[in-house]
Amino acid sequence: MNTPPIKRSKNLVPLSKDHHDGLLIAWKVRQGLRLNISNTRLSNFIVNQFNTHLHPHFVEEEQLLFSKLPSSDELRIKAEDQHAAIRQMIAAFDSAPESSTEDLANFANLLDDHIRLEERQLFPHLEKVVAPDELDLIGKDLERLHATKPADEWHDQFWIKK
Repeated sequence: MNTPPIKRSKNLVPLSKDHHDGLLIAWKVRQGLRLNISNTRLSNFIVNQFNTHLHPHFVEEEQLLFSKLPSSDELRIKAEDQHAAIRQMIAAFDSAPESSTEDLANFANLLDDHIRLEERQLFPHLEKVVAPDELDLIGKDLERLHATKPADEWHDQFWIKK
Protein backbone atom coordinates (compact mmCIF):
# COMPACT_ATOMS: atom_id res chain seq x y z
CA MET A 1 0.00 0.00 0.00
CA ASN A 2 2.12 2.86 -1.30
CA THR A 3 0.54 6.23 -0.64
CA PRO A 4 1.95 8.94 -2.87
CA PRO A 5 3.41 11.91 -1.00
CA ILE A 6 1.12 14.89 -0.59
CA LYS A 7 1.97 17.71 -2.97
CA ARG A 8 2.41 20.79 -0.85
CA SER A 9 2.75 24.44 -1.80
CA LYS A 10 6.37 25.42 -1.28
CA ASN A 11 5.05 28.24 0.88
CA LEU A 12 3.68 25.80 3.46
CA VAL A 13 6.68 23.45 3.53
CA PRO A 14 8.19 25.03 6.69
CA LEU A 15 4.99 24.16 8.57
CA SER A 16 4.99 20.64 7.11
CA LYS A 17 8.56 20.19 8.38
CA ASP A 18 7.35 21.32 11.81
CA HIS A 19 4.59 18.72 11.51
CA HIS A 20 7.18 16.02 10.94
CA ASP A 21 8.86 17.11 14.18
CA GLY A 22 5.46 17.10 15.92
CA LEU A 23 4.81 13.52 14.80
CA LEU A 24 8.20 12.62 16.29
CA ILE A 25 7.13 14.18 19.60
CA ALA A 26 4.00 11.99 19.61
CA TRP A 27 6.08 8.92 18.70
CA LYS A 28 8.60 9.65 21.48
CA VAL A 29 5.82 9.96 24.06
CA ARG A 30 4.30 6.66 22.92
CA GLN A 31 7.72 5.03 22.98
CA GLY A 32 8.27 6.39 26.49
CA LEU A 33 4.96 4.89 27.58
CA ARG A 34 5.92 1.52 26.05
CA LEU A 35 9.24 1.64 27.91
CA ASN A 36 7.53 2.53 31.21
CA ILE A 37 9.30 5.87 31.49
CA SER A 38 7.98 7.86 34.45
CA ASN A 39 4.98 10.02 33.70
CA THR A 40 6.73 13.02 35.24
CA ARG A 41 9.64 12.65 32.80
CA LEU A 42 7.22 12.41 29.88
CA SER A 43 5.17 15.39 31.08
CA ASN A 44 8.32 17.49 31.44
CA PHE A 45 9.36 16.51 27.90
CA ILE A 46 5.93 17.43 26.51
CA VAL A 47 5.87 20.82 28.25
CA ASN A 48 9.40 21.57 27.01
CA GLN A 49 8.58 20.59 23.44
CA PHE A 50 5.38 22.61 23.52
CA ASN A 51 7.11 25.74 24.79
CA THR A 52 10.07 25.39 22.44
CA HIS A 53 8.43 24.11 19.25
CA LEU A 54 4.68 23.57 19.26
CA HIS A 55 3.55 26.89 20.74
CA PRO A 56 5.50 29.02 18.23
CA HIS A 57 4.17 26.77 15.45
CA PHE A 58 0.58 27.19 16.65
CA VAL A 59 0.99 30.98 16.73
CA GLU A 60 2.36 30.97 13.17
CA GLU A 61 -0.58 28.91 11.95
CA GLU A 62 -3.16 31.00 13.77
CA GLN A 63 -1.73 34.34 12.65
CA LEU A 64 -0.59 33.51 9.14
CA LEU A 65 -3.00 30.79 7.98
CA PHE A 66 -6.18 30.48 10.01
CA SER A 67 -6.72 34.23 9.80
CA LYS A 68 -7.01 33.88 6.00
CA LEU A 69 -10.14 31.75 6.41
CA PRO A 70 -13.57 32.94 7.53
CA SER A 71 -14.13 32.43 11.26
CA SER A 72 -17.02 30.13 10.32
CA ASP A 73 -14.80 27.78 8.25
CA GLU A 74 -15.28 24.24 9.62
CA LEU A 75 -11.65 23.18 9.19
CA ARG A 76 -10.41 26.38 10.81
CA ILE A 77 -12.77 25.84 13.76
CA LYS A 78 -11.65 22.22 14.16
CA ALA A 79 -7.95 23.13 14.03
CA GLU A 80 -8.41 26.00 16.49
CA ASP A 81 -10.37 23.73 18.83
CA GLN A 82 -7.55 21.18 18.69
CA HIS A 83 -4.98 23.90 19.44
CA ALA A 84 -7.07 24.92 22.46
CA ALA A 85 -7.37 21.31 23.65
CA ILE A 86 -3.61 20.78 23.33
CA ARG A 87 -2.90 24.02 25.22
CA GLN A 88 -5.28 22.87 27.96
CA MET A 89 -3.43 19.53 28.20
CA ILE A 90 -0.09 21.35 28.41
CA ALA A 91 -1.36 23.52 31.26
CA ALA A 92 -2.42 20.35 33.10
CA PHE A 93 0.96 18.66 32.52
CA ASP A 94 2.76 21.80 33.66
CA SER A 95 0.76 22.06 36.88
CA ALA A 96 0.74 18.30 37.60
CA PRO A 97 3.72 16.58 35.95
CA GLU A 98 2.72 13.24 37.47
CA SER A 99 -0.09 13.10 34.89
CA SER A 100 -1.80 9.81 34.16
CA THR A 101 -0.61 7.41 31.49
CA GLU A 102 -4.00 7.84 29.82
CA ASP A 103 -3.58 11.64 29.67
CA LEU A 104 -0.11 11.26 28.13
CA ALA A 105 -1.40 8.80 25.53
CA ASN A 106 -4.34 11.10 24.80
CA PHE A 107 -1.92 13.96 24.19
CA ALA A 108 0.13 11.89 21.73
CA ASN A 109 -3.05 10.80 19.93
CA LEU A 110 -4.48 14.32 19.73
CA LEU A 111 -1.21 15.78 18.47
CA ASP A 112 -0.98 13.06 15.82
CA ASP A 113 -4.63 13.51 14.78
CA HIS A 114 -4.23 17.29 14.66
CA ILE A 115 -1.17 17.17 12.43
CA ARG A 116 -2.85 14.72 10.07
CA LEU A 117 -5.96 16.95 9.90
CA GLU A 118 -3.84 19.92 8.92
CA GLU A 119 -1.72 18.05 6.39
CA ARG A 120 -4.51 16.06 4.74
CA GLN A 121 -7.42 18.50 4.91
CA LEU A 122 -6.65 22.02 6.12
CA PHE A 123 -3.53 22.74 4.06
CA PRO A 124 -5.07 21.50 0.77
CA HIS A 125 -8.16 23.59 1.61
CA LEU A 126 -6.00 26.68 2.21
CA GLU A 127 -4.10 26.10 -1.03
CA LYS A 128 -7.46 26.20 -2.88
CA VAL A 129 -9.03 29.22 -1.19
CA VAL A 130 -6.07 31.52 -0.48
CA ALA A 131 -4.83 33.53 -3.47
CA PRO A 132 -1.38 32.50 -4.78
CA ASP A 133 0.13 35.93 -4.09
CA GLU A 134 -1.17 35.72 -0.50
CA LEU A 135 0.42 32.26 -0.14
CA ASP A 136 3.69 33.74 -1.41
CA LEU A 137 3.58 36.39 1.33
CA ILE A 138 2.85 33.71 3.93
CA GLY A 139 5.80 31.70 2.60
CA LYS A 140 8.13 34.70 2.95
CA ASP A 141 6.96 35.29 6.52
CA LEU A 142 7.47 31.61 7.39
CA GLU A 143 10.93 31.60 5.80
CA ARG A 144 11.92 34.61 7.91
CA LEU A 145 10.46 33.12 11.10
CA HIS A 146 12.03 29.71 10.54
CA ALA A 147 15.48 31.20 9.96
CA THR A 148 15.66 31.86 13.71
CA LYS A 149 14.06 28.67 15.09
CA PRO A 150 15.72 27.43 18.30
CA ALA A 151 17.60 24.15 18.28
CA ASP A 152 16.20 21.31 20.34
CA GLU A 153 18.16 21.20 23.57
CA TRP A 154 16.33 18.29 25.17
CA HIS A 155 19.05 15.78 26.08
CA ASP A 156 17.08 13.07 27.92
CA GLN A 157 16.62 10.50 25.15
CA PHE A 158 14.19 8.33 27.12
CA TRP A 159 12.75 6.88 23.91
CA ILE A 160 15.95 4.96 23.13
CA LYS A 161 15.79 1.45 24.57
CA LYS A 162 18.99 0.66 26.45
